[in-house]
Amino acid sequence: MVAQRERLALGFVGCGRATQSLHLPALHRITDWNVVAAADTDPHQLEAVASRYGIVRRYSDYRNLLADAEVDAVAVCVPPRWHTEVALAALDAGKHVFVEKPVALLPEECDRLAQAAARSPCKLMVGFNLRWHRHVRRARQIVQQGALGPVELIRTSLTGRIHECTQSSTWRNRREEGGGVFFELGVHHFDLWRHLTGCEVEEVCAVSQSAEGEDRGAVVGARLTRGVLAASLLGQGTSETNEIEIYGPRGGLRISCYQFDGIEFIPAASVAGSMRNRWRRFANTLQELPRAALEALHGGSFHSTYRDEWRHFAEAVRNDTPVGSTLHDGRRALEVTLAAITSAAQARRVFLSDSPTEMTPLAGAQTGSI
Repeated sequence: MVAQRERLALGFVGCGRATQSLHLPALHRITDWNVVAAADTDPHQLEAVASRYGIVRRYSDYRNLLADAEVDAVAVCVPPRWHTEVALAALDAGKHVFVEKPVALLPEECDRLAQAAARSPCKLMVGFNLRWHRHVRRARQIVQQGALGPVELIRTSLTGRIHECTQSSTWRNRREEGGGVFFELGVHHFDLWRHLTGCEVEEVCAVSQSAEGEDRGAVVGARLTRGVLAASLLGQGTSETNEIEIYGPRGGLRISCYQFDGIEFIPAASVAGSMRNRWRRFANTLQELPRAALEALHGGSFHSTYRDEWRHFAEAVRNDTPVGSTLHDGRRALEVTLAAITSAAQARRVFLSDSPTEMTPLAGAQTGSI
């Protein structure tokens, strides 16, 4: 039985950037999983990745990997347009499934996965690694404990240099294949809107900017249930930011996912830049230094999200417990993503109750783009 094995056997379908740079380095440092197989249609990429991480079983066709009886679970890390096909086949083969975000490109695909998962005894988890960031987990506790009072506002920014890999992964430039900032970046923070506030998104308004590919930059605003307002700034080809701010009548939280001491509570009666708050922040930095030094040896607090994510998935598989990022979570984040794309292309508010079931073509220099 899987639950009796010392280490669970994992196979990767897709050996691209996420597999090479994020998942395999994280898995290399934990004992819960043994990566025994990999599949990729690019023989050179497959050989390079498998050799680097000592993966013995190598397949040019993912269906042969799924037929491997030694594989307990499958990580679906192919371009998003293929997520549904591979995940469905993996469930049919009796494998537990980890599927990277976005879980699919259309809600109907999510529904097909949900039907298959309901028939299967296997687990399916969506790769929202930011849920396992220690600052995000602490922030969620603070919100749930009522320290901010009822959440009124949430503002996030997620930007970076992801365009650097688009020459070898041209799908990242194309919206219909899951590329662009809405799918690549926004879906993470759309999920955090819900995860941190406990509210559902009701309406979305967005504008986007295009350069070499579609949706290189975007600003997204939304109204959630209970009147919560949300906003996100998204960008490719810029400096790296991954920040979250949450505000209520009793105070605010500031989170920087790339800083070891990147969480700060600011009481409503104080000013963020006041000397008292600056001393409080300095004391917090000193307190966090020992943990930061230890984490630095293993890639830092951001990269630890992938280790903790995989540890959680192993626990869910072994103990038959619920996964922490579900197919429903993936579908809801996808609905917000599609609503944002439609809003940016058509220059209008989009209500989630009437959000589209197919993607709106890029508006380019027309209405809806900056």
